[in-house]
Amino acid sequence: MDRFMMKKYVLILLCLMLFEACDKTTTPALVGKWQLKTVEKSDIETAVDTVWYNFQSESVFTLQIYVPQQDRYLQLPGLKKQENDVLFIRFEFDDHIEYSDWSGRERSFTIEQLNRRKLILRSEEGDRYSFIKF
Repeated sequence: MDRFMMKKYVLILLCLMLFEACDKTTTPALVGKWQLKTVEKSDIETAVDTVWYNFQSESVFTLQIYVPQQDRYLQLPGLKKQENDVLFIRFEFDDHIEYSDWSGRERSFTIEQLNRRKLILRSEEGDRYSFIKF
């Protein structure tokens, strides 16, 4: 009986260690839907809950914005390129850019933090964007 219980505890311990190791992936994927939660500009943090960055593949990107006044979602399709910790994004069209804080069709960000739950980007202007995986 003691031997059976010991094997059971060792098995449980191994499973817990495996799940913990999976949580600490060293190269998490950017691919997925990320909800913007806060933007920090000039040391002022603003809460956001109507913007999503969708990294659909290694090169396809879509900015999705919910406009509550019109009760509709806007899609801004584009392309992305990642070189080490720098992310370059370019929209295909100028449509709906006025609903974002982008000043043009192209922008670059430095990836400050990326794991399977959280993404923090710093824009070339120095603004900080914090996301959660959606």
